[in-house]
Amino acid sequence: MSTREESVYRLLLRSPRIGITAIALGCGLGLDDARAAVTGLREIGLATTAHGRPPHDPAFDAVDPRTAVERLARCRLDGLQDEIRRVLSARHLVDGLLEDLRAGRQDPAGDLQYVEGIDQVVECVDELSFFVREERLTTHPGPIISAALDAVRASDLKYLRRGLRMRTILHSNALECRRVSRFATELAEQGAQVRGTPDPLERMVVFDRRTALVATDPQDITRGALVIRQPGVVAHLLALFERRWSQACGVGEELPSAIEREVLRTMARADKDEAGARTLDMSVRTYRSHVAALMRRLGAPNRFQAALAARNRNWI
Repeated sequence: MSTREESVYRLLLRSPRIGITAIALGCGLGLDDARAAVTGLREIGLATTAHGRPPHDPAFDAVDPRTAVERLARCRLDGLQDEIRRVLSARHLVDGLLEDLRAGRQDPAGDLQYVEGIDQVVECVDELSFFVREERLTTHPGPIISAALDAVRASDLKYLRRGLRMRTILHSNALECRRVSRFATELAEQGAQVRGTPDPLERMVVFDRRTALVATDPQDITRGALVIRQPGVVAHLLALFERRWSQACGVGEELPSAIEREVLRTMARADKDEAGARTLDMSVRTYRSHVAALMRRLGAPNRFQAALAARNRNWI
């Protein structure tokens, strides 16, 4: 709908059974422009000719906004579906290209590929992401080096706009970096699922549950990575990712410290504060201070509800 057509549509909503002359005056248009706008609205089903007026002086009504929006959305979706069908009709070409890629890049066994250096790793992730059809899973166990962050961000946002599903786990050490924290928020706003964890985390990327990339040195991603296509190994990496995902928390919330996690676990088991304090080898006063702070953070009226809320957030 053009700006002119929108203006006329709004006038029709406010003034039912209105003629062309009144439409032109009400919208500040010439008669020809008013007729063109009404014709456009009628063609897309947002305006109708009112009954009971002579043919030489017709009047017009607006279609109910709910029906109008639904009709516009349906037209848009139909167009998008046609575009998707045209794109998918060429997807068979990707399989042949991928086979050529694997033949040239893989080892003779066809299951392993070594990638050396951070630039080649980033390029490999981008290349593998291009061929992903369903989902990409990623973990970041520590700070993301500045040299890679901009490239990773640009690549991730590009594929999210394409419609790729993404799940990402970031370690709390990575989230301490303001740029990484903003990056995580941006990913979530663009549709990715992002969680954080203070627990040990392996560095990996899994593509369509069939191909995995792991760092050759867990402490230094710049040294290189190994691309794995062996189904058994990929299955183990998937299980590891899912376990880490189930234990991680939403990235937007402040993660509990190690001692706070211990207090939460003890709250779930110990009936009395004295017993909980003894278990953690701290004073009753300190234990109660931790409990009160955690209940406030969780918005829980009692300790039982706090323990339930902590479980729901994967804090324990």
